[in-house]
Amino acid sequence: MASFEQFVLKVKPTLDMFLRVPHKEHLERLRYELLQFNFREMKIFHVQILAPLVLKLEELNGISSLECLMIIFYVHDEAEFTDVVLRNQVANTVFIYIPKIVTILIKTSLADEKLGETLKSTAIKALGRILCVIFEKSDDVLIEHNYDKKEFKSLINKALQQKSESHKSDFEMASHTKRREGIEQLLEKMRSIGRTKQWFEETSRALRAVYTRASVFRSHDSVRIRTEYARMCCTLMERCAYNLGENYLNLLENVVAMSEDEDKHISKMCTTTLSQLQLLGNANESLFDEYADILFDEHLAKMPRIISRSIDAEQYAELISLKGFLKNLSISRMNCLLLVPKNLEMLCRCLISAVDLKLYRDLLTEAYAIREVVLADYAESAKLGWRQYKHLSSARCVNLVKDICVILGNTKGINRLVYDFLLELLTQNHETMNEIFLIMLWIGTGVERRKHMNYAELVEILLEEILDEKHWHLALRPDASWRLKVDKPTDWFVDKTPGLYESAIEIRTQNVDSDDENDFNEVNKSQRVTILDAEFNVLHTCIALDVLGHCATYYGDRFDRYIFRCLHKVLLKVSCSNTMVYQAANFCLVSIQKALKFAEVTHLIETHTDYLNYHLNTILKRSPESHAAVDILTVVLQLSTRRALPHLENIFQTIYNECSKSQQSENINAYLRVFSAFLKHVARWQATSNAEVAAIPMQIEQAQEEDLLQNWLDLLEKPSTFIENEEANVEGETNSKTPTDSTEDVEMKTEEFEAAQEGEDVKPPLPRYIQMVKDIITQVLKFVSFADKTHQILALECLISCVPLLHDYEDELLPLVHLMWSPLVEKFRNNDAVVLNRCFTLLNVLATHAKEFILKRSLDDVIPSLKEFLRKASKTSMTETIAAHTQEYKLQLILLENFANLITCLQIDGKHLYEIAETVSVYLAKEQPCELQELAVQFYLKLHQYNGPFSYITVLKKAHICSYKDNAEKVLTNIFKSCI
Repeated sequence: MASFEQFVLKVKPTLDMFLRVPHKEHLERLRYELLQFNFREMKIFHVQILAPLVLKLEELNGISSLECLMIIFYVHDEAEFTDVVLRNQVANTVFIYIPKIVTILIKTSLADEKLGETLKSTAIKALGRILCVIFEKSDDVLIEHNYDKKEFKSLINKALQQKSESHKSDFEMASHTKRREGIEQLLEKMRSIGRTKQWFEETSRALRAVYTRASVFRSHDSVRIRTEYARMCCTLMERCAYNLGENYLNLLENVVAMSEDEDKHISKMCTTTLSQLQLLGNANESLFDEYADILFDEHLAKMPRIISRSIDAEQYAELISLKGFLKNLSISRMNCLLLVPKNLEMLCRCLISAVDLKLYRDLLTEAYAIREVVLADYAESAKLGWRQYKHLSSARCVNLVKDICVILGNTKGINRLVYDFLLELLTQNHETMNEIFLIMLWIGTGVERRKHMNYAELVEILLEEILDEKHWHLALRPDASWRLKVDKPTDWFVDKTPGLYESAIEIRTQNVDSDDENDFNEVNKSQRVTILDAEFNVLHTCIALDVLGHCATYYGDRFDRYIFRCLHKVLLKVSCSNTMVYQAANFCLVSIQKALKFAEVTHLIETHTDYLNYHLNTILKRSPESHAAVDILTVVLQLSTRRALPHLENIFQTIYNECSKSQQSENINAYLRVFSAFLKHVARWQATSNAEVAAIPMQIEQAQEEDLLQNWLDLLEKPSTFIENEEANVEGETNSKTPTDSTEDVEMKTEEFEAAQEGEDVKPPLPRYIQMVKDIITQVLKFVSFADKTHQILALECLISCVPLLHDYEDELLPLVHLMWSPLVEKFRNNDAVVLNRCFTLLNVLATHAKEFILKRSLDDVIPSLKEFLRKASKTSMTETIAAHTQEYKLQLILLENFANLITCLQIDGKHLYEIAETVSVYLAKEQPCELQELAVQFYLKLHQYNGPFSYITVLKKAHICSYKDNAEKVLTNIFKSCI
């Protein structure tokens, strides 16, 4: 059948049906007919098919429409891409429809992600292939062509010349014309001109916006979309370079950027394209060197705006482009670029602004009580939570900034140049010193390790700077509102200024008052620490520890030469109450331990105890009340074993004496932390010693038992002989004694009895650590009654640690318990749940070790208030939803968890036991939070072991109540099981 007949009978009716009713089935049928059509009849194809189809493009959607479009342009997957003649004919015929087609394809590819990556990637593939057909040059000379230096220069010059020119082209007119008559006139005009040099220039200029908008695809999340876009850019550069005009630079930048893509296939594709385009004349000169300054200036000009906009896709595209540019630039050319002061400053400031760190209120979070140094926290600290970037929102952008710094660090000469500039900024106390430290860290540790020693030169410079004392003694808390005097008398104006005005005057008077003038003069403005100052100081301390830890890891076992200067600084920060600083110090300490190849941190501490002892003595000599010394000692006690204690005993005694002398000192908290650390150290040592003793088999006792058994067996075998010998001995002794001798024996026994009584009065000396525990208790007791909440909590925690250590010394323990009781009862009258929490813990410990000694006192002074608290709190927890664990709720948990142990240890019985059990039974109701219900169930199960019948009867009384039924059945079922 002839092509014309095929068109009239099959293609034309199918096309008309599709244009009248755009439907998927009609589109599939049209696609089939077009595949069967003979493309040699280009004139009929041009007039009857292409024009109406282009007018209908905006109504098309889906994969099928894009595939149909690729078939029309002969760029579908089954087409012969090597058939240059046919592709040239297609291009000469359909080039006039490029404006409309490109507009539709770029809109589809940039549409919402709801379309799916398949449709968007197909649109990009169609756009690239159609542009390649239109813009490729079909001369045989240009096929399989390699560019030389002159040709590449001409391309760049051409692009730079056209870049500044902008006027409205036929392309723009076609893409915005809606009327059919205008399109037909324009098509006729363009058909008469053809694909001339002028048409290529104007179309390339108009396509610049398309290429620019499409650049975002190089940072797209979808690998499939990035792959199609990379293939589009590489194909256009390889086959259409001479007709792209100013767009060649844009495509070159995209290929350079995607040569560093995280996907290996994309990276390899772009790297291969770049290697094919390299100049043949000079192997040491890169493709980009000739116009590197222009490209570099473009990057530096737009990078600050892109970073400040905080759009992840834009940032990724720009950073990966800069990385590829620097990586493909020759070393000599990079040196020339960065030797220009303006370029060096702009690059450094761009990198600093990219890693701008955020200041936020969580940086000031502190721990109330004494924190145990938990080495398992290293995993959490290694996440570097203090690095919160203001502009970078994704890890991939942060990694790109690191990679750029690594490239600079590995470029000889450039690394030192950048370091010198950053150090100059640091000497000016620059406000971006935290970001500067990060950039210096990445540049310094990015240098490849080599066998010779010079590779660590940059890290040495950084360490010398970071170990400067000015970075380690910053105020980590904001100043209190020292100018607001809450206790100031204000009665003099109350009657004169009633109502709202009164309140305003009072506030105004308290904020600005003549009494404040002295304070205002005394405190220098530069010495005040605002909240922002404290946040910056905390962040700076964290960054300093962060950098130190990473430098130690980079150095490895060679870091031991810095240990004398840095270990005491790190330990001081480990003791800090600020949560973020503690995490950073923990990370740094473990990093140093791993760098020096110690199995545990305790080994690191014990190996360098002499260093720490030197620093502690130096600090104490300079300032006996030094807060730093006691903080360091606290951590050393927590992290060391008993082998380190003899080295630190003198220092501990010095601190104890200072605490005795200065009861109103600002260092009370520090002293209490030292005492707590020492007590925990003793407890660990005691537990370790007991375990070691228990592990040793007692062979001597076993041998003595065997000898004793054998002696008894021998006596039983010869009883008569033994009795006769004993009777003879008794008679001989009786006969031999005279009355005088009897008198002397009585006197001698009297003297021995008196000596024994005197010996009993002289007690054996207590072990040294027990005497120190007693001294600590006497010191700590007075702080329990202090008004400061932190003092109370720390003092109570010290007492909680002390009592178990005196368990084997009852004569020493009971008098101390007597001394503790009065302040403890006073604290039980406190309404602060945090303090009550520690008070009950101490009561539970006292009950465990002192037992009946505090029974009557507890029943009279403490138990009633605890019952009342549980009764009142049960109403609150039953009616309110617990969204978070408040201090009151935590106290309920502790009471329910430990009340059974308190009852057992004190042997509480009778009326008091009944009242406690009835109070706890309220928590069996299903309206209570699940945690409290479970603890109430466990309370009765533990109570059953102490008084089974009473526990059973108490729960049984609640079993018939609907809300108590489930938990009561749980308790009763477990009781039945335990009785079987």
